[in-house]
Amino acid sequence: MQPVRQSSSPKLAEAELRDLLEANLRALHAVFEDHQRTLAASLRKVTELAAEIRAIGTVEAPWVTALEQSRALLYVALREVIIGSDAAATQAMQRKRT
Repeated sequence: MQPVRQSSSPKLAEAELRDLLEANLRALHAVFEDHQRTLAASLRKVTELAAEIRAIGTVEAPWVTALEQSRALLYVALREVIIGSDAAATQAMQRKRT
């Protein structure tokens, strides 16, 4: 920023002051527009993130379905291991009796 000079004419000083104030107003307006754009972009991003969080939290979310399927698969596999080994033990015991 340039220092304000003392001018010899009051009209010249008034014109310089007007130019300085107009330049300041233009700069403030540019900063205001930049802040508006930044706020609008931030609001869009927050809205997108809120929608994604809502989608993740629903019961129909893909990760919930995958978890349910994995749980079911593990249940069946464990059941096969437990019942299968019990069945094998039972058959072995029956063979020893005969």
